[in-house]
Amino acid sequence: MEKEQLSKLIGARLKSLRADRGYSLDQLSKLTGVSKPMLGQIERGESNPTVGTLWKVAKGLNVSFTSFLEEEEEDVTVVKREEIEPLTGHDEGFSVYPLFPKPLDKPFELFSFTLAPGYTYCSDPHQKGVEEYLIVEEGNLELLVGKNCYQLSKGQAIHFRADDIHKYKNLEHEKSCIVTMMIYYPTQ
Repeated sequence: MEKEQLSKLIGARLKSLRADRGYSLDQLSKLTGVSKPMLGQIERGESNPTVGTLWKVAKGLNVSFTSFLEEEEEDVTVVKREEIEPLTGHDEGFSVYPLFPKPLDKPFELFSFTLAPGYTYCSDPHQKGVEEYLIVEEGNLELLVGKNCYQLSKGQAIHFRADDIHKYKNLEHEKSCIVTMMIYYPTQ
């Protein structure tokens, strides 16, 4: 999916989610901490939001991160990571590839993320009960969950409750770290 198509899809989904809840842009801004003008630009497909911005909006709406990327689901879906337009952080050191966005009827989503050499990404706490499952595909990852630190290398996996601040750090200084992640959302 091209960047322009992705921006339009995110904008349409945000507008739909906001309308379903009966929120004005002003109300949504107060819930999410994202400015009203930025939310308007996202809804119109004029802005490609950063990963951090999408997380804030998802948290404020109490939806999954990839709920902004949902499309019609087929019986069988083949995904090629290299064909997915990544969502990036502010400086592109953290790129997220939505492999399987969270459908409304399933409590999980699956994606891959890449950390540039030496890069650290800090994630705000998710909603209570949300869990993350990580598999390191390439490189060496340091994961800080609350006050606990874990080091993982290629082929290792970890599971943790994600309702605390957590940081991902690429311990490599010459190559990227690639991680596959599943996020589980408890049913309400």
